[in-house]
Amino acid sequence: MRDIEKITNDDLEFAEYRVRNDIKYGREGVLIDSALRQYQQNNDIAIVSMKICLIDLTNGTNLMRNLGKNGGLYDLAEKIIQVDFDKRVSTGDLSLVNELAKWTKEKFGKNLFSFISKYCLYHNVHCYDKDDYVIYDSVLAENISKYISDEEYKNIMNHIVHEKFPIHGSYKAVQQVLMMLLMAAGVEGGFPSILEE
Repeated sequence: MRDIEKITNDDLEFAEYRVRNDIKYGREGVLIDSALRQYQQNNDIAIVSMKICLIDLTNGTNLMRNLGKNGGLYDLAEKIIQVDFDKRVSTGDLSLVNELAKWTKEKFGKNLFSFISKYCLYHNVHCYDKDDYVIYDSVLAENISKYISDEEYKNIMNHIVHEKFPIHGSYKAVQQVLMMLLMAAGVEGGFPSILEE
């Protein structure tokens, strides 16, 4: 049986310190924070497009490759405006991530779940000073198995991928799993009310 790593408050604080002081991520975090605080609303297609590009570029999500050269950026920005994004993100509406990810799959043939989770999280944090969202990307997918048993991992991934959201998994389920792992490890923090649902 393999060793399962534990997460502590000290681990999280050290990780936050490393990111904040990293030459790349720390400085780019300042750019994201400044841009989103100055341009909080998602009601102007040019501003939304610029924020999409900033988050794509600073996170290396290769979004432009997935959106193509036939107006995909415009379409995504327009969709963000249409879904009452600001109200929904300010209230921590997690269904927004699945809704937009499903739309990108239908529109572009590519599930942009990772990018959408980042776009929602950054707005929730930097515009509303909240912490309702988590980023789900390849880093999380590749590392979560370090913190749970093989059986737990298999059960969780089966639940996320097959039962909730066949395109990529349930965002709410991903968040619940992460919060439960942190709570089980005794990590302190204000966890979203999602665990009470």
